[in-house]
This record gives sequence, structure tokens and C-alpha cells, in this order.
Amino acid sequence: MLMSKQWASAFVNSIEKEGGDIEDCINMLKALADSLPDTVSGRSAAIRLEPLVRGAISEVKQGQEITIRFFLLMVKKNVIRHIDSVIGEIKKILDKRSGAINVTAEYAFEPEKDFISEIKEFIKKQTGAASVKLTGQINTELIGGYRLKIEDEIIDASVRRQLLKMKACLAAVDGGS
Repeated sequence: MLMSKQWASAFVNSIEKEGGDIEDCINMLKALADSLPDTVSGRSAAIRLEPLVRGAISEVKQGQEITIRFFLLMVKKNVIRHIDSVIGEIKKILDKRSGAINVTAEYAFEPEKDFISEIKEFIKKQTGAASVKLTGQINTELIGGYRLKIEDEIIDASVRRQLLKMKACLAAVDGGS
């Protein structure tokens, strides 16, 4: 099993030690991975890829050498197919360091602008976060209200959830029939 957090941590630490721009290196890593066919992996593939990758990059900036070596190591170790997971973990590390929190919101219908800014401010106050990155989507199954996913915590303030709770209470009082 791939340990994405460890790979991500090693990448971030190496780039920082080298003094490179992490965002540039992430973009380079994505571009390298996107250009790679799905079936390429293993030591021999890494050996064949290295001159091609280096030839494609005319001038190597700080951190890019490590990015190339990191990419080739992932190919060699046959874990390159997990690159999206590793990049996601890298972004989590950077967000944590900057004090940003990622929030996913689902609502039954498009909320008013004031609601979104109020939710962001509430989350910032409750968590002490420097910023809140809110991604929203409509989910008509909620009937009304909203559901928030803040890191590993879920706040469900939907009408659907309230109806299910009422149903469970009524079933308990009625003896489950």
C-alpha cells in the first residue's frame, strides 16, 4: 500500500531544503505525470525516461532537479499511478502550514452570497484558521438545508437528516413498527 503522506512529506521537505518554489514543482510533477502513459512503470522505464525528461527541460530551476528525481523514483517504484493522491497530500501539507482549511459544502439549492461568507467566517472563528477554502455543490437529495465537511468532521444541517432523525424517534416510541 502506498503511503501518500510520507511521499508528500519527503517531496515538500526536499523542495524546501533546495529552496525551490513548491507550487512550480507541483505543476511540473503534474505535467510529467500527465505526459506519461498509464502502462509505464518500473526500473527500466525510469532509466529510459530520464534522458527524455531532462531533454524536454532546457533550463532546470531550483527544486526542479528534485522534482525530476522524485518523479523518476515514483516510476521506478511502480507507484506513479498514485501521483494524484500524493499531490493531494502535498496540498494538504501546504494548506496546514498556511492555516487554510478546506471545506466541502452541499446544499439543496444555491445559497445566497451572505450565507457563504457567514459560513466561512463562522468556521474561521471556530477553528482559528487563517483562511477557509469552500467548495460547494448542489445536492437536491438534502431537500433543504446544508451539509459541511470540514476536514474529517461532517456537520449535517439538512432537512433530510432531520426527517430521518424524526423517523427513528417515532419508530423507537412506536416499538419499531
